[in-house]
Amino acid sequence: MGAFLTRILGAVGAALLSVTMLGAGVASADPLNGQSYDDAAAKITGWRGTPVVSTVSGNQLAKGDCIVTSWHKSTFRDASGDNTRPNDYLLSLNCNNYVAAPGKPGNSAMTPEGIKAKKDLTAAESIDKNPAWCQTSEKRLEWCEAICASTGRCEV
Repeated sequence: MGAFLTRILGAVGAALLSVTMLGAGVASADPLNGQSYDDAAAKITGWRGTPVVSTVSGNQLAKGDCIVTSWHKSTFRDASGDNTRPNDYLLSLNCNNYVAAPGKPGNSAMTPEGIKAKKDLTAAESIDKNPAWCQTSEKRLEWCEAICASTGRCEV
């Protein structure tokens, strides 16, 4: 009986350790990471919060076009130990170009982000040359609007 109990406790311990080390496996979509500062700020304002830029990497983009790389709610404590800014959302921004170019830092064209950015910039260039193509269907129009909004390089 003692060996059986030891095995059970060992299995339970191993299961708890694996969940602790590897996570529970529950995926969730992040509401702010990967969005432009303007989009994230609008969402935070809708939550009745205040967007606060905590860190900035790069200086190639306008603040509104910078990409949110991480965020957290304020844990600021005053001298009394009270959180006087509970509705502040601290945002870390990447303000480098979508794709690196000579003399202009940005994502490497070999990274997943750079590959997507290069593809989106090429699509924006095509849309800019022939915006009428976007008007041929509702699905195309939505796609074109998304590309133009994310790159800021075209209009539909």
